[in-house]
Amino acid sequence: MKETLYTIGEMAKLANVSIKALRYYDKIDLFKPAHVDSETNYRYYKDSQLSQLDLIKSLKYIGTPLEEVKKAQEMNPWDLLNFITEQEKLIQMKLDNLMKVQQNIETVKKRMERHLHTPSLGEVFLWEEEETTIIEMAASNIKPNDLTNASYSMLKKAVEPISGFLNTGYGAIFSYEPYIHIEDIVYSKIFAPVLNNQMLSMVPAGMKVETIHAGTYVCIVDAYHPEKYIHNYQKLMEFIETNQLTVISDVYEIFGAMHYSANNQEEFIIEVKVRVA
Repeated sequence: MKETLYTIGEMAKLANVSIKALRYYDKIDLFKPAHVDSETNYRYYKDSQLSQLDLIKSLKYIGTPLEEVKKAQEMNPWDLLNFITEQEKLIQMKLDNLMKVQQNIETVKKRMERHLHTPSLGEVFLWEEEETTIIEMAASNIKPNDLTNASYSMLKKAVEPISGFLNTGYGAIFSYEPYIHIEDIVYSKIFAPVLNNQMLSMVPAGMKVETIHAGTYVCIVDAYHPEKYIHNYQKLMEFIETNQLTVISDVYEIFGAMHYSANNQEEFIIEVKVRVA
């Protein structure tokens, strides 16, 4: 049975692909014309080749690399079924990863909204906190003046493979005491919030997963400055004493960048909070 030959333009319309794509497939030996005129170099295709294009288009649609498509073209039906099954598994893995990314984005949005809705800087307020999972490690003689301490880099390396998204801050823990000078405050732990609870088995040695419990917290937020820091901490203590609140946790300090532009001077926003009853 004689088959009709189609020009590259006609084949492009029949198969709903671009002429550019057909030329590229020819160039990489993925899909070649049935005939090339030796004088004009015009490409011609035949009806039976449409099924080859169907396979290419289908595998490309599900994200299969063209090199893998080449291999699939040579498979028998059983091998092709196994190949497509493996592609399905890869797609499911991508969907699972996208779900994690979506969860991370939602968590970061909540934290950013939380920070944007805090009262005026330097004012003490009560806040109902949700439970937060953190990765913590022992602090080695780190104080509030050490915001860029190298130990935080160690935390960052541990958290990024787990969260993989913008971290809204790092933190430190110290005991609730009536400090007079900022130099008197020494952190017992430093930590990083975790955006989701998956992959926590990847936490490196020397670090562990802990929880900042949900509850009522007395908080104060301000731009970081050594002289303002101890003053704000004392305002927090005064609020607790005036309102006859009972402190039932260590002090949690969380800091993050105020902006991300290289054109602005580096500044940090500091939140200091303690759980009360």
